Amino acid sequence: MADYQPVTETGPQRQQEVVDAPAHVEFHGDHKTDDRIIPGVVTELGALPHDAVVTEESLAHLFDRHPTSVKRAVERGELPPPCRLFGSNSWTVGSIVKHINTRLEEAASEAKRLNEKVAQLRP
Repeated sequence: MADYQPVTETGPQRQQEVVDAPAHVEFHGDHKTDDRIIPGVVTELGALPHDAVVTEESLAHLFDRHPTSVKRAVERGELPPPCRLFGSNSWTVGSIVKHINTRLEEAASEAKRLNEKVAQLRP
């Protein structure tokens, strides 16, 4: 395995080890291999039961973002609208995953439609 030098970055919520992983390293569906964290992979959300309730603060922590960024993601439609529970914006894990999956399906359909249109315009 190639040598690498881990770099530690301080995010708004926690410290995280960020590594430039070699291209030949296999990741077996997990965000952590050989004590390395792959940036941008959030497995904690997927590990929770679908009916688990997550608050705005816990979602911000899971995604290593500020709670204001979570609010903005809702405004942009990147997250589903929350419901209020004990004075906090809250979701179920299932509602978040469903929303993300729906957005991914819509993006794939749009990309397919665009590719078909480009193919028709090619000589």
